Amino acid sequence: MKGLLSGLKVVDLSSVLAGPLTGSFLAECGARVLKVESPAGDVTNTWRASGEPLDRTSAYYASANTGKEVHVADLKTAEGRSWLDHELTDADVLLQNMKWSDLERMGLMPDRLQTRFPHLVNVRLIGSEFDNDRLAYDVVIQAETGFMSMNGHPDRPPSRMPVALMDILASHHMRAAVLGGLYHRQKHGEGWYAEVSLLGAGLTSLANQGTNALINGLTPQRQGSAHPNIAPYGDLLTCSDGEVVLAVGSNGQFSGLCRVLGCESLVTDPRFETNPARVEHRKILAEKLNEAAKAWGRDDLRSALHHARVPAGAVFNVLEALHQPGIRDAYVVSEGDLPRLKTSAIQVQASGTSLGNRPR
Repeated sequence: MKGLLSGLKVVDLSSVLAGPLTGSFLAECGARVLKVESPAGDVTNTWRASGEPLDRTSAYYASANTGKEVHVADLKTAEGRSWLDHELTDADVLLQNMKWSDLERMGLMPDRLQTRFPHLVNVRLIGSEFDNDRLAYDVVIQAETGFMSMNGHPDRPPSRMPVALMDILASHHMRAAVLGGLYHRQKHGEGWYAEVSLLGAGLTSLANQGTNALINGLTPQRQGSAHPNIAPYGDLLTCSDGEVVLAVGSNGQFSGLCRVLGCESLVTDPRFETNPARVEHRKILAEKLNEAAKAWGRDDLRSALHHARVPAGAVFNVLEALHQPGIRDAYVVSEGDLPRLKTSAIQVQASGTSLGNRPR
C-alpha cells in the first residue's frame, strides 16, 4: 500500500476513532497526514485499560493515530484559524467530526471552505443527519440501530459488541468518500463536501438482518453466535480444551461434519436432512454434535474439519489470533516501541504478478 497516495496531503481534525482511523489508512497508503489536536489533546489518550502504563501514549490512541504528524492548534482563536487556512491552501483532503455549532466559529462551514479551497475533498463525520448537534458515541449507535438488541444470548440483557464497530464501519465509509472525492476532482477539477453518519453506517450494515425484518416483519432476536437462517452456523462445539465454531452452509458440508465426528446417522435423520429442518431443530442438533465433539482437542478437530472441507474455526482469544504464523508481518506495524494493527487488509497486486510466494 505504501506509495499509492504518495504526494497527497491530508489535514485530520477528527478525534476519537472513525476519523482518525481514516487518517491512518491514508497514511498507510503514503499520504502525508497532519493531525490537528486542540490544546487538550485527543480524549482517547486518556482511555486506558486497567493496569495500562500512564507514562506513554495510550494503546487506544495509538490504534488510530500512528504515521501522522501531530500539531496542536486552538481553532477557536484567530491565530489557530489563520494557521489552518494556511495549511488548507495546499491540502487535498480534510477529515473532521466537528459539531455543527462549532463549524462557524472555527471557520469550517462547508460553503466557506468550498469557496476558498475549491480543490479540497472535505469529509465530515456526524452522529446523525436527523439531529445536527446530538453527541453520538459508538455504543449509543449500536443501541439505536438494533445491533445491541440482537447481540448476546436470549436469557441475558442486550450487549454491546466488544469493539467500536459503528466507528470502524463509519471509517470505511469515510475512506470511500475520500477516494470518491479524489476521483471526482480528477474528472471534474473540483473537490466536494461529503458527510458520513454513524447512524447511517450502522443502519446500512444491518444487511441480511435488516432485510429479514423488512420482508418478514420479524424482529431478530438474541441467539448467541447462532445464525438465524443457517444451521449449524455460528454454533459452537465444546472440545476438551476449547471451542470450535461451525460455518456449515450446505448439505454436503453437513455430511462432511458428521463423518468427521462419527455421527453419520444424523445426515439421514429427517430433522436434519435440510437446512430449514436443521434451523428448526437447532438445539437438539447442537446437543448431538457436542456429544460427539467432547473427546476431541480443539486444534485437532479444527484440522480434521479443514481437511474434510468443512468450514470451521478455532475460537482464539485475541493474543492467540495475533500470534498466528505470519500475522505480525502482514498486519502489525510499529512506531517507536508501540506495535499496532494496520487499518487496511488491502494488498496491492500489480497486473499479472502474484504477491509473495502465494499461489495466484
